[in-house]
Amino acid sequence: MRDIEVKIAWQGQSNCQSCSIRSSVLFSELNEEDFSKIHAPIDDLHFESGATIYAQGEHGQNLYTLREGFVKLLHLNEDGTERIVRLIKHGDLFGMEALLGSAHESSAIALGRVYLCRLPASMIVTLGEESPRLHRQMMKKWGEALSQSETWFSQMNTGRADLRIARFLLALAKEHEGVIKAPLFKREDMGLMMDIKLETVSRSLASLSEMNMVTDVGRSFVTIPDLEKLKKFCQQGL
Repeated sequence: MRDIEVKIAWQGQSNCQSCSIRSSVLFSELNEEDFSKIHAPIDDLHFESGATIYAQGEHGQNLYTLREGFVKLLHLNEDGTERIVRLIKHGDLFGMEALLGSAHESSAIALGRVYLCRLPASMIVTLGEESPRLHRQMMKKWGEALSQSETWFSQMNTGRADLRIARFLLALAKEHEGVIKAPLFKREDMGLMMDIKLETVSRSLASLSEMNMVTDVGRSFVTIPDLEKLKKFCQQGL
């Protein structure tokens, strides 16, 4: 763990190449005067795959911004079943229950190695009261989180299994060196994300491959040869 002095990071003087304090969506509208009001350092953390960042039921003291990797929010139901209720991506803010003093509704668990910034909730509350810019950004990010959750359940948990998988891949697709790829996770995790059985995940990926919607299906990534074709396929059932 490393403490990042906020003003130094904002000025680009931090040695951490992956530090995103200045360009973070939460802090992007702040100016130097805003940062001068922050007296607590921000923790620069990394977690290995499977590590628990916080547990369901804990009363957190911090918020988190994800800089690299993916984090799953895993909810344990009263009947003992589990569901992944949201996938945290680069730039997302999570753990916002800490702003209300509420217990975390789900556990945050690293999917692969992740890098993130840990923000003291007390600092965010204080700065939010003093900076209308940060307050606007907090409300924006909170709204985005709610929208992501609604989209997740409407698109990832309805329709045929192959459509759910296709929408999932489309949502995460990115171009890299002229090739469009989407990440894959453990099939168990993907099943929990989309409320389908483990073997159904594998069958659906095989079906999408047969239709040439995806190619080079591996353990961690899949290639999307024709993004427009995949988009049209995902529109089925909407």
